[in-house]
Amino acid sequence: MLKISKTISFGLALCALVACSKQANREYAQSPIKVKTTVVAHQSGSATSRYVGTIEPTHETPLSMEATGRVTSINVKNGDHVRKGQALLTVDNSQALNALHGAEAALQHAQDGYDRVSKVHAKGVVSDQKMVEVQSQLTQAKSIYSAAKKRLKECTLVAPCDGVINGLTMEEGQTVIPGTKLCSVLDVSGFNVRFTVPEAEIRELGKTGEVECAAVESVFPITITEKSVAANAVTHTYDVVAHISGGTGVLMTGMVAKVQMKNSDPGTGLAQNTDVVIPAKCILLTPAGHTVWVAENGTAVRREIIIDGYQADGVRVKSGLQAGDTLITEGYQKLYKGCAITEN
Repeated sequence: MLKISKTISFGLALCALVACSKQANREYAQSPIKVKTTVVAHQSGSATSRYVGTIEPTHETPLSMEATGRVTSINVKNGDHVRKGQALLTVDNSQALNALHGAEAALQHAQDGYDRVSKVHAKGVVSDQKMVEVQSQLTQAKSIYSAAKKRLKECTLVAPCDGVINGLTMEEGQTVIPGTKLCSVLDVSGFNVRFTVPEAEIRELGKTGEVECAAVESVFPITITEKSVAANAVTHTYDVVAHISGGTGVLMTGMVAKVQMKNSDPGTGLAQNTDVVIPAKCILLTPAGHTVWVAENGTAVRREIIIDGYQADGVRVKSGLQAGDTLITEGYQKLYKGCAITEN
């Protein structure tokens, strides 16, 4: 009898516990979660995209020697500013100098012979045939002398323009091979930025934007000057070069740059002026992709979105949201599917 009484008491206690649990769940489910929301709207302003690029000079002139020889003197080092016509490097010119002296002597001899024959030819003593022969010898001597001067000149590498020396690795005593690049002269009177753009974004890329570097506090406007017409077969990106307005004396070749470009409408070529832009903090990353919480009829609904790009005041949404949707901006960390919500 005592055993039956205990069993009945345990059952009554269990039923009471289950009833309390159900009542608590009903009370919990019926308590709306407080959130803050905002109505999604089109935002005026040009859409932008960001890329990473490299600063480079507006022009780079590679230099090489036309003569073969051993380097006897190097007059510059990397980073030196040079002027047009300045001697940069010289190879052994002893053979070229000897050849020039021989050509000079031969030219003088031919000139003397021409002068003598010309005088007697005028008096009719020398035939016209002899005069033509002497004149031909003088012309040949002048040609040989000119070639010898050119070979001697080729023994010295000179700067073709004003600029800065870059990439010089040659040392005295080494042998120069004609046509081999020895260094470059960089035109640092202006700068470009080179960056790559994915093929999915190249058609929407505008012509203007901004660039900044971590080592430089200023932001400079840029304008695209070159855009490759074929994508890289491996990376499926396009090379783009933009000219930087300003930066002389501040920017340096090789600096890593942050590029921000205005996008264009591929149909018109004009900058877009409306976009759905939402705060970046509202976007949650899941295995399925990017999602946000929206309010629908007093409940929370999780919605997948596709991001189109980034700009200073938020994230551009390509699909998944439209103007008029109610986006939950605060309190979304506590939400679950179908839960009741209320404006905080």
